[in-house]
Amino acid sequence: MRPRRLLVVLLLTLCACAGSTAGDSFELSEYSVLGPGHLDAEVNTIAVTNNGLYTHTLVITDSSGQVAGGTSLLQSGETASLDVELAPGQYSFTCRIVAEDRDGNLVDHYEAGMNALVQVGD
Repeated sequence: MRPRRLLVVLLLTLCACAGSTAGDSFELSEYSVLGPGHLDAEVNTIAVTNNGLYTHTLVITDSSGQVAGGTSLLQSGETASLDVELAPGQYSFTCRIVAEDRDGNLVDHYEAGMNALVQVGD
């Protein structure tokens, strides 16, 4: 393959991958949690990136409401690695921040849409 053609193929491949969430990685932004809908039941290392403008966090809870793990507060552009051992079942991946906006109104990130259900195992 000629160098110019190889460069075009490489660029097209990179563009096709841009913006996708691969493996065990989650992206936080106003106001969504994006990531895979299924994880393996075992110890998972999850990469969490805050692509939003505001501070976010990721909290993982099981169906009984028990917290399985979570990140610290992530500033815009920050990435954290989270190691969690998840038994088979359904989990909520959420941002639990409640903050005051410029007008003095409370904004609950969870209620604004920062929640996702993830199936672990089978």
